[in-house]
Amino acid sequence: MSQPTPSARSDARLLDGPGAPPCVREALAATWSDPPGIVGALSAINHKTIARRFMATTFVFFILGGLLALAMRTQLARPDARLIGPGLYNELFTVHGTTMMFLFAVPVMQAVAGFLIPLMIGARSVAFPRMNAYAYWVFLFGGILLFASLAVNTAPAAGWFSYVPLAGPDYAPGKGTDIWAQMITFTELSGLLEAIVLITTIFKLRAPGMSLNRMPLFVWATLVTQFMVIFAMPSIMLCSTALILDRLVGTHFYNPAKGGDVLLWQHLFWFFGHPEVYLIFIPPLGFISSIIPTFARRPVFGYPAMVLSLIATAFLAFGLWVHHMFATNVPELGKSFFTAASLMIAIPSAVQIFCWIGTLWTGRLDLKTPLYFVLAFFFILVLGGLTGLMLASVPLDLQVHDTYFVVAHLHYVLIGGAVFPLFGAFYYWFPKFTGRMLGETLGRWNFWLFFIGFNVTFFPMHLLGLQGMPRRVWTYPHGMGWDGMNLAATIGAWTIALSVLLFIVNVATSYRRDATATADPWGAGTLEWSVASPPPPHNFDAVPVVHGRDPLWEPGAEPAFVAGLAADAREVLATSVLDAIPDHRPMFPLPSIWPFVSAVATTVLFIGSIYTPWAVVWASAPVAVAMIAWFLAEAPRERVRRGAGAASMTDRLRFKTAHVRHRADRDDSLVLDVRNLPTFGFGHRSLMWWSTLGLMLIEGTVFAIGVMMYFYLRSVAPSWPMAASPPELRWGTLNSIVLIVSLVPNQLAKRAAEREDRARAGLWLVVCVLGSVAFLAVRAFEFSGLNVSWYTNAYGSVVWLLLGLHTTHLITDTVDTAVLAVLMFTGPFEGKRFVDVSENALYWYFVVLSWLPIYTVIYWAPRY
Repeated sequence: MSQPTPSARSDARLLDGPGAPPCVREALAATWSDPPGIVGALSAINHKTIARRFMATTFVFFILGGLLALAMRTQLARPDARLIGPGLYNELFTVHGTTMMFLFAVPVMQAVAGFLIPLMIGARSVAFPRMNAYAYWVFLFGGILLFASLAVNTAPAAGWFSYVPLAGPDYAPGKGTDIWAQMITFTELSGLLEAIVLITTIFKLRAPGMSLNRMPLFVWATLVTQFMVIFAMPSIMLCSTALILDRLVGTHFYNPAKGGDVLLWQHLFWFFGHPEVYLIFIPPLGFISSIIPTFARRPVFGYPAMVLSLIATAFLAFGLWVHHMFATNVPELGKSFFTAASLMIAIPSAVQIFCWIGTLWTGRLDLKTPLYFVLAFFFILVLGGLTGLMLASVPLDLQVHDTYFVVAHLHYVLIGGAVFPLFGAFYYWFPKFTGRMLGETLGRWNFWLFFIGFNVTFFPMHLLGLQGMPRRVWTYPHGMGWDGMNLAATIGAWTIALSVLLFIVNVATSYRRDATATADPWGAGTLEWSVASPPPPHNFDAVPVVHGRDPLWEPGAEPAFVAGLAADAREVLATSVLDAIPDHRPMFPLPSIWPFVSAVATTVLFIGSIYTPWAVVWASAPVAVAMIAWFLAEAPRERVRRGAGAASMTDRLRFKTAHVRHRADRDDSLVLDVRNLPTFGFGHRSLMWWSTLGLMLIEGTVFAIGVMMYFYLRSVAPSWPMAASPPELRWGTLNSIVLIVSLVPNQLAKRAAEREDRARAGLWLVVCVLGSVAFLAVRAFEFSGLNVSWYTNAYGSVVWLLLGLHTTHLITDTVDTAVLAVLMFTGPFEGKRFVDVSENALYWYFVVLSWLPIYTVIYWAPRY
């Protein structure tokens, strides 16, 4: 059965598929390419372009953070040195730690995933490519803000953990800590958006046949990590927001004199901080699970155990935060539980190491530079893990807390567990990133200098800590017995710097060679190696159909491909979550300047709020305008139809078998024709549904942490609500009734959208907006006469925080609903807008239901 020529298509569009003429490949490349010129560069949304920018930017921050570390290490090479003064040392220490933790370690893992995940799962793009671009610009501007503060002598100096009261208004004057807190907002906003993009991509854009139990282990590691991001990062965003509110508008979240508590900061920070170690650590486990099978020449051993270990590590990571607080007055029984959890989390990591050793032991090893970095990971991580188990013991932790022993452990875990595998990943996937091979000789020099320099730097720090050298000191006196080990550590640091310089030289010289990389220079088995190096803008000329976990190693499997996606429009194939059965063909947006403009407006809002709270009010208007313009230009303005078929699971299963045909003109390959699939779907079939779910999980975590803050402060305060009367019950009850009633028109709008009834959907959206306006009017009246102010005490602070958070969410959803209502009546109109209405209804449910626990906490809890 031959494929019709493009001119024979009923829709007169160019369609892809195996055997398509060269003009189709050219059309695909032109369709998915970013526009040229400066405006084109600012409008770029191709996932590979954004990922390369992310990787290059994070590596620049890695270099800058490393130079700061080198300066500090040089200062400590000899006792009583005066190369750097104490004030500057504190700034360098703070910016170094902040850079490595927030601007390098987590973002670079998301950057690599942003490039590789679509290629690994057989997709042409990430989900929400404009959101992906916006996340990059926000991240870039946040990093620039931090280093600009260092350049103009207003850098933060309270440490990368910014403990209060040291970081509070009394002990940290100036704007340095405020800049640190807002930099956190920049980077965590970027990270959360990337998490939504990657989760939706993995769940909904996998190639047909790539069921969950066939995904590459790096894809699993990325999926697990992004769910951790969703539940961990809201904690640091909320506690840094509370910090900046304490400093700028006089709240009292961390002020014990007014009912606050300094340990609240540590609980919130480390609830994020310890999972962050695994946000950094788990993606490299995916790197290793990709590199080892390739160079062992066999599939990975124990695939199910590896997946379960990743999931178990993620769950246990959220039960370890008090591991960092053993020196505080946490109850001793509680410490014992966290000790047990700290020991338990070593078990899933040990399972993975066992599986990797089994793969290496039974394979035929090809020792190349990527594998050298992986083997070093085993040695270094075991040492870091052993010292971690030592620190899980409360008595020992009390002895070495805040000494260089902890510094050594931290770097053995983070550099050994993340940076070594990351360099291995760079060498492994560099031909896919750039189309060039890195030099093997320079690569081995890079490895050995890094390995030796790392151990010379950080192993002596264990001994320094056991001998009592405190961390975060800018100098030390003669006669302490620390001189030789500090000098050795400094020599090791310069050796690491030389190693990184060799890596940069290797990258530079690779571009001067004439030879380019082949599609699969390593003989690997996953899909990213089935396309050219570097991949074309559209990734795949024809989307593949997958038959196993290592598609390129499947013996005797007939090649199969998808046919029928538009080549002259950004049309992709969405599949079911569990089994990757073809579901519908959504249309992706074109490149746009609006994500960049929105990021600039967001930056103005965030930076302006450092200097005046009114910036939040006035700068919100440009952000709203940019976002609405972005939304209106989200998709090509063409009327599309739902199409026929694949409306139910039965239909999709029938589609899966009935539309696969043998092709005589392409070596007996199989073709999966998807022309009859609908162009959009509702509910969990929709990409927008998954992004909305991710947004609700993030904001639900924020609300849950806010409620937890209320009860924590109530438990430590001598009285509650601290001689202040709670808000009047009648106004909260009235608003609750208004919101609950608004669920009725909300549901009716959703049903009308699913019936594609444009007029009724618009009408019920208007009713929803009127209900929201009524709620906001009552809320404004209530605010004007509220019995407690945010600057009165901690109770007033947390009440205003909860009310403010919910009000902000409701205003945002009201604007979104109003825009949708206008579009229902005026246009531009596409069939996709029905999906927007349906998912907006889902978010409205969240806004209403999230109000009920807040209403209970604010209006009822103080009365009992």
